[in-house]
Amino acid sequence: MNKDALLATFIGFVVGLLVTGLVLYGPGLTKNFPKIQLPKFSFSLPKFSKPTPTPVPTLKDSKKEHAVTIESPLPDALEQGDKVLVSGSTTPSSTVVISGPLDEIVIEANGDGKYAGKVALSEGKNDIAVVSFPASPAGRQKSQAVATQTVSVFYTPEEW
Repeated sequence: MNKDALLATFIGFVVGLLVTGLVLYGPGLTKNFPKIQLPKFSFSLPKFSKPTPTPVPTLKDSKKEHAVTIESPLPDALEQGDKVLVSGSTTPSSTVVISGPLDEIVIEANGDGKYAGKVALSEGKNDIAVVSFPASPAGRQKSQAVATQTVSVFYTPEEW
């Protein structure tokens, strides 16, 4: 016989033994494996109904509490320049005071409530505070108190 025929016979014998072993002992071996549960899916069909009308905001609904937010710079930002632009939003026409470690500026928010101003920085950590006062003290309501927010930035003159 040649070598190819012997090799094919040997491979067939081994495969036959494996198949026979799986048929005889396979069901008993599966008891030792952990149980696998497939996830359960549930589907629901959308319900179609008449759309509900969107409520129109009234003058009472439009009165929000006075607040201020700082949109730039981001907290713990690393700045290369000795001045940083501080910008954000507050109640429209409010007076905004931006206080840095070396100076402070007073500006007025525009009709959309946006404000922006530059403050000087000292080397290292700089805490910047933004205080917003409502537009008219005479028309100020109890819910419209002074609003404050702070942010910390780091200034380094080193090149990076």
